[in-house]
Amino acid sequence: MSGTDWMAALAVLLSAISILPGTLGILMLTNRVAATAVGARLIYQYSVFVLAASFVLLLWAWARAVAGEGPSMPLVLASVAYLGVCAFGFLMHTRFLFRPIREPVFVPIAEAVKRFGPEEEVVGVIDSQGTPYGFIARLARRPHIVYQPEGDVPFIMTHCILSHSSMAYETSGAFRDPQIVITAALSNNMVFYEKSRQCSVIQIQNEAREGELRLETMPTIMVGLGTWAALFPGSRVWVRAIEWRDIFYLKVLARADVIDPDSPVLVYPLMHDRDERLRLKSLVMGVEINRETRAYPESLFKPDAVLHDELGGTPLLLVSAFDGDYIQVFDRRSGSSGALTFEATGSSNRLRDKETGSEWTCLGVCVAGPNEGEKLTPIPHYNKIFWFTWADFHPGTEIYERASGAPSRAVAG
Repeated sequence: MSGTDWMAALAVLLSAISILPGTLGILMLTNRVAATAVGARLIYQYSVFVLAASFVLLLWAWARAVAGEGPSMPLVLASVAYLGVCAFGFLMHTRFLFRPIREPVFVPIAEAVKRFGPEEEVVGVIDSQGTPYGFIARLARRPHIVYQPEGDVPFIMTHCILSHSSMAYETSGAFRDPQIVITAALSNNMVFYEKSRQCSVIQIQNEAREGELRLETMPTIMVGLGTWAALFPGSRVWVRAIEWRDIFYLKVLARADVIDPDSPVLVYPLMHDRDERLRLKSLVMGVEINRETRAYPESLFKPDAVLHDELGGTPLLLVSAFDGDYIQVFDRRSGSSGALTFEATGSSNRLRDKETGSEWTCLGVCVAGPNEGEKLTPIPHYNKIFWFTWADFHPGTEIYERASGAPSRAVAG
């Protein structure tokens, strides 16, 4: 091979180094590096300079060949390989697959129900002023992150298809106007890199892996669109047009059955031994307060149920309605009456506290009685997350058991 051919071969190597580590498939091998701040900078920021250098090198090789004896077979093959790497990157690189939505479009709830049907899964977010926002989960699977810049409480909604987990974060303080790139997944939970602070965040940990950036979480629930419409008839719902990348991405996942709750297939390996106390992809309410964690299996809430518990020094109320489709976690302390004890009233989606006899909705709002007008504080938690992810990030987490009214403290097996 001539010097020109070696230049072309080097260009291919540099293009592969700059593109492949951030692509699906290859990311299964590089994910632990990509999940760190240093790795994210190398793979998603500095790599563009390496790619530019490879392009210049390939052009230089062709210029030398044209000025000399013409292109050789190794140069042509190297050029084809170079284009192949670039095409693979265009299809599979997370920069293109998971570009956050920064300018969301919201439609009235009635239009969303007509368009998608009442069974469509929604990620529901309620901001600190009580304003509800719905996000079609199926449409959020690929970008993973949707910015909501409106109002006095802007936030980002995050949704991870691999672990069926959602969380919203206020974009305020040190997290104002975040510049986010989806970089990797650990134990099948999404990791994103925030450019301005140069730190990586694992969704389920709600904080930077480096530094002291703690994200302000917001109450988030997973419900059917019909349930969301019944709870918040005046709300709006985020939608977007289906793109070819959506079809391509979901077909890739469908082949691996990773979005099938009955499939044992996982994309990324677990960090710890599998906890077999619950079925692999059972849905649980994952709650963490003051570093104490507990899982509440979805099966506890069908039919509709009211559960009382205490975690991290906080008295909890877990309430479900709409045949267990809606499940929310509240701090059951009332400003005027302290920690309350609730019971179902028999009427649709209503509760009564035993201490004052006041009547409350399943949204934690008192509508009649001595406490009328008061509201319970929702506790941000992971609503209907896959068990294997919650257990892997919280080894030995407690599981609430209805039979005993107390948590199971068996360690992960």
